[in-house]
Amino acid sequence: MGIKRYENPYKDRPKRHEIKILLSYPKYVELRARVTGILTPDPHMPGPEGYLIRSVYMDTLRDDGYYEKDSGVQHRDKYRMRAYNGDDSFIVLENKEKIDDRICKTSVRISRADYDAVLQGDFSVFEKREEALPQEILALHRAHGLTPKVIVEYYREAFTHPLSMVRVTFDRMVAAGMNTLDMFDEKLVTSPVFDKREVILEIKYDDAFPMYLKQLLQNNGIRLAVSKYVICRDKLKQNYICLQ
Repeated sequence: MGIKRYENPYKDRPKRHEIKILLSYPKYVELRARVTGILTPDPHMPGPEGYLIRSVYMDTLRDDGYYEKDSGVQHRDKYRMRAYNGDDSFIVLENKEKIDDRICKTSVRISRADYDAVLQGDFSVFEKREEALPQEILALHRAHGLTPKVIVEYYREAFTHPLSMVRVTFDRMVAAGMNTLDMFDEKLVTSPVFDKREVILEIKYDDAFPMYLKQLLQNNGIRLAVSKYVICRDKLKQNYICLQ
């Protein structure tokens, strides 16, 4: 975020490259068939349809995270609470740190009680945590009003390869939460952000970009310049919805 940064003990951790490409649905079907012949399905993927990811993204009162790309901020952070397949027994608090096209993700688990408290604006539950990330989020809340802003939902298919620790994911049915900020709300209503069922392809790798991926991805889509968070916030703005 384009705000005062707090000391991060993970700042020297190696950062991975990340490429995002927006695919048409027919191109996704074609590319997925080719990827499955080269890469290995992620062992945590429960089936061929992938798994459901829901995240509650947080931002400051000034929406620094939303505007940072347009402002030319090279060192950017996204803070979120995330769960998989609607399971509230495994919730993670995360920061996805990005410098140009390199990323580093820091995660800690939090309880459902802590999650519920944050949704109600009570970040003091992080006072008891010794890890750097909850303390950083607590400081950002007190200094800059960091608070939940939007739910981002999608289904992810993930594939891996040991060369350069490659991870390829297809994110389908990307949608924004429209009526609540609680990703466990049974009455949650979501709205797709793409009219033509486009799919977001993400490629992460450590060092050299593997040649087989370069050949695989030639002329297969367009680079995506913004995050799912920004896309979903835009969806809310289009519908004149404010969930704060």
